[in-house]
Amino acid sequence: MKLKNYSYVTILLLSTIFWGSSFVLTKHLLIDLTPIGIIFFRLLIASIFSVTICLLVFKKKFFIAPKDIKFFIGLALFEPIIYFICETYSLSFCDPSIISVIIATIPLFNAFVARIYYHEVLTKLNIIGIAISVLGIVIMVAPELADSSLSIAGLLLAVGAVLASTGYNAFLKKIPTTYNPIVIITWQNLIGLIVFTILFLILNQQQEIISQVVASKSIKNLTYLFTLSIFCSTLAFIFYAQAVRGIGIAKSSIYTNFIPVVTLIISFILLNEKITLPKIIGSLIVVLGICLVQQKKSAEKIVQ
Repeated sequence: MKLKNYSYVTILLLSTIFWGSSFVLTKHLLIDLTPIGIIFFRLLIASIFSVTICLLVFKKKFFIAPKDIKFFIGLALFEPIIYFICETYSLSFCDPSIISVIIATIPLFNAFVARIYYHEVLTKLNIIGIAISVLGIVIMVAPELADSSLSIAGLLLAVGAVLASTGYNAFLKKIPTTYNPIVIITWQNLIGLIVFTILFLILNQQQEIISQVVASKSIKNLTYLFTLSIFCSTLAFIFYAQAVRGIGIAKSSIYTNFIPVVTLIISFILLNEKITLPKIIGSLIVVLGICLVQQKKSAEKIVQ
């Protein structure tokens, strides 16, 4: 399916909104569930939802060719397995707004991968846009980084999630375009579900498993889990995979710079987190950077 440029912008913004909200929802769920428990229930619901769609719509096209299995395993290894572990545990140490800012550095790593391995074209204006977005991120997070109580473990885990996302994008590029993005995300979640089912059973005693199952059934927790599963773990990844195929890794991943802005707004609504002047200024600068990255006209292309 070939989309127009404004359509890619739309689906990428939707992905950003879904992912930006995931940090706050996960922080809420950590009150009653363990990190592995959250990931397990999240992938279980997502897999049931997407497998049902795939079997009804794609039927035989749902299955993976033997030669491509290694690419799907590599994809799932980085995301959801490594990424979700790093991201979810980091939220048990730090506030959502801080983790979302670290995650927003993903475009820097992805731009490097896109330039070295895939020779994607970026203009000088695009690179300036990335730099401006990073400046906005620094302005947003500077007051918190100055706080000596900030968890180093949480920051390192967030960095691990960033690196996992880079690996995910590399494998996503290797998967043949004959696979529909919905099929790709479904297998990604299924492989992840197998791993996290094992971890959930090994790391929890029977009583702990029962208590988490009961906790997951509360109206609030179930609503958050469904939101994470359907919108954040399924639709957001489908939209992102479609955009990567259409406009490349570098330009698609720059939208993750907008995640801290979304997280900040939702944190204010649900967690009563203060919106400070540095966060407002930084958010506006991030948006400016994203706009520059989308500009096509420039005097010179720096990546050929």
